[in-house]
Amino acid sequence: EQGGAQCRLEQSRIECVLNIEHIEPGHFAALYAVQSTNGLLGVELADSVTSEAAAWQALQDDSSPAHPPRFYKEWVVEQYLTDKTAQVERLEV
Repeated sequence: EQGGAQCRLEQSRIECVLNIEHIEPGHFAALYAVQSTNGLLGVELADSVTSEAAAWQALQDDSSPAHPPRFYKEWVVEQYLTDKTAQVERLEV
């Protein structure tokens, strides 16, 4: 929430959608957090989408590609989605 995410509790997880305009103009990212026996896990969906509605829909789709789950304490120090000062430069390969 501190990063401007819209979050909601769904069954046994918290789902969040973030406007990532500062990283990828016109796009949204989706992620969710679940409690495990070893701590809170965060899962980011691998693809960004072009609308908030599409991001919420992707969270409901079990076939949406996602990065492997990571413990929140590890993820939060490396993530840049909520850092509004982050700048990303696209490299053409």
